[in-house]
Amino acid sequence: MFYSKNGEKVTPGKREKMKKKYLSCFKLQNISVLVGVVFFVFFQGPAYSLVKSDDSSQILDDSLQMILYNKEGIKNARLGDFEKSITNFQQLIKLHQKENGIENVKLFGPFINLGIQYKNIGEYELAIDNYLVAEKIIESLFSEDSPRLGFVYSNLGNIFKLKGDFVKNYDYQLKGLTVFKNDPVDYRNQIVQATYSLAEALYLLKRYDEATKMCEENIRLVDSDVKNYYTSLLARIYSENGNYQLARVYYHETFSFLQKTGGLNSYDLGLEYTDYVKFLLSIKSYGEIERYNDLSKGIIAQYFTMKSTQYASVMLNYADYYASRFSSARYMSDFNIKKQEDMLVALDYYQKALIAGSVDFNNPDVNSNPSLDQAVSELQVLEILKKKAQCFSALGDLKLNIGEDEEGALCYKSGLESILAAIQLVHQIRTGFVSEDSRLFLSANQQSTFIEAVNLCYKLYKQSNDEAYVAMGFELTEKSKSANFLAAVKDSRAKQFGGIPDSLLNREDVLKINISNYKQMLYEENQQAEPDSVKLALFSSKIFYYTEKYSQLVQLLEDSFPKYYAFKYANEVVGLDEIRNRIKNRDAIVEYLIDAPGEDKKSGNLFRFVITNSEFSFTRLPIEAAFMQDIENLHRFLTSSSYQFTDKSDYQSYALSSYHLYEKLFHNINQDLVGKNLIVIPDDKLSYIPFDALLYEKPDTSVMNFRTLPYLIKTHSVSYTYSTTLLFDYFEKEKRAPKGLLAFAPSYINDNRDYAEVADFRAGLLPLLAVDKEVEYISKYIKGDIFKDSLAQENVFKRVAEDYDVLHLAMHTILNDTLPMYSRLAFSKPIGEVEDDGWLNTNEIYNMQLKARMAVLSACNTGSGKMQKGEGVMSLARGFLYAGCPSIIMTLWEVEDESGAEIMQSFYRFLANGKNKAEALRMAKLKHIENADPLKAHPHFWLAYVAVGNTSPLFMGKDMYFVGIVALIIVGLIVDQLRRRRRKNKASAEKK
Repeated sequence: MFYSKNGEKVTPGKREKMKKKYLSCFKLQNISVLVGVVFFVFFQGPAYSLVKSDDSSQILDDSLQMILYNKEGIKNARLGDFEKSITNFQQLIKLHQKENGIENVKLFGPFINLGIQYKNIGEYELAIDNYLVAEKIIESLFSEDSPRLGFVYSNLGNIFKLKGDFVKNYDYQLKGLTVFKNDPVDYRNQIVQATYSLAEALYLLKRYDEATKMCEENIRLVDSDVKNYYTSLLARIYSENGNYQLARVYYHETFSFLQKTGGLNSYDLGLEYTDYVKFLLSIKSYGEIERYNDLSKGIIAQYFTMKSTQYASVMLNYADYYASRFSSARYMSDFNIKKQEDMLVALDYYQKALIAGSVDFNNPDVNSNPSLDQAVSELQVLEILKKKAQCFSALGDLKLNIGEDEEGALCYKSGLESILAAIQLVHQIRTGFVSEDSRLFLSANQQSTFIEAVNLCYKLYKQSNDEAYVAMGFELTEKSKSANFLAAVKDSRAKQFGGIPDSLLNREDVLKINISNYKQMLYEENQQAEPDSVKLALFSSKIFYYTEKYSQLVQLLEDSFPKYYAFKYANEVVGLDEIRNRIKNRDAIVEYLIDAPGEDKKSGNLFRFVITNSEFSFTRLPIEAAFMQDIENLHRFLTSSSYQFTDKSDYQSYALSSYHLYEKLFHNINQDLVGKNLIVIPDDKLSYIPFDALLYEKPDTSVMNFRTLPYLIKTHSVSYTYSTTLLFDYFEKEKRAPKGLLAFAPSYINDNRDYAEVADFRAGLLPLLAVDKEVEYISKYIKGDIFKDSLAQENVFKRVAEDYDVLHLAMHTILNDTLPMYSRLAFSKPIGEVEDDGWLNTNEIYNMQLKARMAVLSACNTGSGKMQKGEGVMSLARGFLYAGCPSIIMTLWEVEDESGAEIMQSFYRFLANGKNKAEALRMAKLKHIENADPLKAHPHFWLAYVAVGNTSPLFMGKDMYFVGIVALIIVGLIVDQLRRRRRKNKASAEKK
């Protein structure tokens, strides 16, 4: 799939064919060109002598002509003339179809070879199409487990690797290895190559331990001509793991082997030198870099043109060297001058890298960038643009240090243009991914791109005081938040008006359900003490099959329904001006973006946007490791199971961390927020803590008293959302379900289900004695239906939930941080013969259609889960938001049974009196603090509940009814007085 500069989809038929010759980005893909020979010989039979084509009088019969086309195709591929090779294989396919029909085994090899050549010119979608044709041929003539399919899957994996979809690459490489192993004798060589490809796929996914283990297990078993691929991969793995000494050893072992087998100028050695320079740059070993970079450039120039991804990598290494090396100078003024000179040289090399990695882009002006559709490798161009922007930013800082403010601002602007182009590429890459896992991996790895963009906006705002940079910075922050969740919500909305037939939507549902079921079965089987290998293989095969079919269906929907596609991938977020027009008078939005300090940098930044209907602010605050430590300390204190044994030192530590966090998070904005309801959009680890717990004053901690601490909850109500765009555009709810409350409260008494499959996660489903009273009490304020004890069935909830306005689930939760989509709500043991197992997982909730205006998940840890960088906490509560429920009350840790029931009772009472959800929850917590004994005043008992999404009131309170009655009485009295006066005036007039 390709896109124009503005993100519009361009089908392969419309896209202008690349005229330049590009070799593939990864070393093993040079091998894949040769695989075509194996394909053709294996399926075609013995080769014939090549008949010379210059004798025009000689007429070749079709069989000999096919051999000619095949050999010419392979020869042109080796020469790098991929366009001619494509023509050769297309002619070969036509002759095969003429002679043997459109479905015969001899077509398999030519279609694979054709796909390889399309890959080599960057036509990835056409490559995939040809591989899928080859797949269908083998499946129809042999079976779905034929080892011949290994060629298809390994090549498909390579395509997705080039597209940056490392998750799909792993899936296909694993499947390729699996089917090759069905014939370990005839496919021994292919198994060796596929094993390496799988190890590399693990490395690309940053699963370094697994990749290392696979390399170490196989490096002793392979022939010497393959061993160097493993040593090269191990060098890269150890480089990423921080074992730099071993990385050096493996790099030099690889050099030695390649020099012996291919000489001092083999192209594999040139590529290896390029990787080695990247390693040296990562450890700041500048002494060797120039030598190896020059060696790399010399070899690469012999085999590749200056218009190739390989040459672009060399130029990128030169650029990184000049951008990061230390300039030697005796005085600071000299240092600034020399550093600026290095930066300018670096920018020139970044530009050369962009030129080398882009089609028909040759502008040497460092202020210019290629259009998105000119990138040969989107990932490579993305990396270059990002580093170029960072270089401009650093150069701008240097300019400001010496008083050249205007020149510094120009550098910032050029940097911003480059990073915005990079962000467009991120969006373009994301839209090509079907798998949510793929999109999540991309978000995590590209979060720093958005941070760099926001940082440049801040610098320009401080230089120019132009509010346009505030708006842009806020927009970029929004795009960095929950992008995949927003895309999923958009996808659901797009299907409503995209003109997609019900049959296709039903087909999608069936495929998603099958994928979900088999993933769950695979996960549960893996939890067994001795997993059944037959079951594991079956479940994995089914997941692969249904996932592939699902990907093909999504492609069909996007190609066939343009309205659906346009809405689904519209990269729009709510703007600053729109928010200020729509936000309520008493509300204030506080959104954060964290550039966290780490091992490679001692300090980071906290970006903050504060928005009300009358003003806004954009600030950047420095943060150290202590800031992140305070978050962890606070979270550990609140969630600790030993809260009953809190001593004075724990109390003081909590108070200090809470106050320090408040000081940083609300620095210089206290007065602007007086009387405001806070809507917080947290980031990173801030998502794990309730802001209610922060202390707005430094307390006297000489005496331990939790009731008197200056909690933020005493001055503000606080609610949360994943992004402002979701809050304003997707969390609003106009329609109302016909029925009121639907409450479920299983007790788990005498529940003798076999919990073996989830024993590691359930932590004991102990009876919840207070939930019975909890749901009975809240039913006094909202009329509806209650299902308690054994009647609290999963199948009942799934059948009737759509008809209710308020959902209340008081039950146990089982978290699954490994697979967040399979965290579960524990309903009662199923009664009778039913399909449901009593566990409602997040993935099932995603497939529901809810009309409720509020869901209260009065269960433990419903807002907890795995932190996904760039996306937030992958909690069970997200499923309810996606299913259409705009407001969630959820918990951040395990809730104590009685205290939770008490807070919920108060919450519903205040809610019924007309309070909005956040304010009702705040008042319930304050009431608990006021009445609690010293132990239960501990924040662990009352802080777990938080409000997410739309906080609008559900009901008109009694006070509003009273106000309405009073108003009617006053109006009635006024009307009566007017009537009396009119009669009096009329009587006076008659007397006259």
